[in-house]
Amino acid sequence: MITFEVNITPMGAVRMTQRSKWKNPSAQNYLTYKTKIGYLARKKFDNPLSGPVGTEIGFYYPVPQSWSKKKRDEALKGKIFPIVKPDIDNCVKGIFDALNKIAWQDDNRVVALITRKYYSERPRIVIKVWEVEAA
Repeated sequence: MITFEVNITPMGAVRMTQRSKWKNPSAQNYLTYKTKIGYLARKKFDNPLSGPVGTEIGFYYPVPQSWSKKKRDEALKGKIFPIVKPDIDNCVKGIFDALNKIAWQDDNRVVALITRKYYSERPRIVIKVWEVEAA
């Protein structure tokens, strides 16, 4: 199993056209986000995995500053989950886009996925990738 952490606030995939890729600030932020994830992944993967792949992704969001100390503590203890945008499937799409040709040849290789959102003092993404063996 290969595990790595990206110290960045989770972001969902952004829909973009060829033109908006260069003009839309959200698209520019997304491209930077994917580049950072890809850069860190390249340090962990010599070559893309060739077989079926499983992945576990933890998305850690900052606790809203407006929350009371009690609510903040509950969130950090895992009693309150981040029911916030972006949707978890868009977050996964961003990670999969960033890891194509680095962790795996294409994201169609991913046959198992575990993902979850959390609150944390330190926003980040924890990614685990492994080759799945036949039963």
